[in-house]
Amino acid sequence: MSAQGHHEPIIVTHDGGLRFSAQVRSHRVVVDQPLSAGGLDSAPMPIEMLGVSLGTCIALYVQQFCHARSLPYEGMRVEVEQHGARNPNRVGEFVVRVVLPKELPPVYAEMLERVARSCPAHNTLEQETAVRVLIETPVAA
Repeated sequence: MSAQGHHEPIIVTHDGGLRFSAQVRSHRVVVDQPLSAGGLDSAPMPIEMLGVSLGTCIALYVQQFCHARSLPYEGMRVEVEQHGARNPNRVGEFVVRVVLPKELPPVYAEMLERVARSCPAHNTLEQETAVRVLIETPVAA
């Protein structure tokens, strides 16, 4: 799926407590807070989903690169560490490690890093991305 163009909106609804569901096309994604923050720890926190998006996007791009070149990727994993920052409260750094199942010829190391950095999630986080928030309330009759 391309990051370009207009898509159906993601619809987020409150499920109770600190749990929310997001409807993404025909898929449902759930988020919650850990017990220590008053949630039930029934799902990842919203901020953790940024790391999920980044890690899975990189994994897809690396897998596609390897597949196209008949390079081994079965058993590959991507590990994402999120390090917090303050003022404002946010993720200050992502550390992403792509762990391949077998050694590859050295020529591919630099190419794979460029491939990983080319995924839309990485590009979105690296660029200044505008976020507009609009608040709508019912109009009194």
